Amino acid sequence: SWMYLQNCYSQGSFEQQGIPIALMISEAFLRGSGAWRVHGGGFAGTTQAFVPDDLLSTYVGQIELVFGLGSCHVVRVRPDGAIKMPLPA
Repeated sequence: SWMYLQNCYSQGSFEQQGIPIALMISEAFLRGSGAWRVHGGGFAGTTQAFVPDDLLSTYVGQIELVFGLGSCHVVRVRPDGAIKMPLPA
């Protein structure tokens, strides 16, 4: 996403490049083992990474080493996927 989405930092605040840095960390760490992307609007958003369970704690540690404790939030996907809801009548 970084290569094609060129609004990962603000032109007026180019010294604030947290999104590109997080994407580069993710690419270096997860290459061939996961997926990563900018999420939610470039410089106003976040990054999202899909990390294998066996790499998760090390990945979180790498992100928090750069951005501080609590900067990486782990969200798990349920093994059963989405719940099928009935359509309204």
